[in-house]
Amino acid sequence: SNKAIMNLDQQLQNLIKEAPNYGVPSQIMEYGVVPVLKTYAQQLDYQQYYLRQTLDHNLVITILSHKENIAQEKKVIYAFPSLDDAAQFPDSKINDANIIAQKVSIGEILFQMFTMKEVDSIVFLDQPKNYQQSKEIYCNKLQSAIQENLKLLINGNSQTNNIA
Repeated sequence: SNKAIMNLDQQLQNLIKEAPNYGVPSQIMEYGVVPVLKTYAQQLDYQQYYLRQTLDHNLVITILSHKENIAQEKKVIYAFPSLDDAAQFPDSKINDANIIAQKVSIGEILFQMFTMKEVDSIVFLDQPKNYQQSKEIYCNKLQSAIQENLKLLINGNSQTNNIA
């Protein structure tokens, strides 16, 4: 397809535009959320990834269990650099006809992570054909970075308002 991939800045501008549809004021998105998303996105190699979803649009969550310690189970979502990588990923869900890989821009994925409750992290596979090389981003780290940023934003604003 000739549709150019939106670059990161375009993606983030879009999120700011769309923010009210998500119930987030645009200024909060622009100054509170987006700078954090950008920092994370810049650590990754692609502008978009393929996420596996069920036909009713639920993301496929993989539970990674810890051999010794059951309490250390974690729920991850894998993000793939290509459709082939998503299709050939060696896990039990692969023969499931109800799973499709959906192309999602990185801005959108990271924004979704801000709201995710069920998932511990997203594992970005940055090397096609290589499932060993990955970068893991923890939802709670991303969320607290955004919360911190929003605190600074709100405190910063209230200080400037006191001058008047």
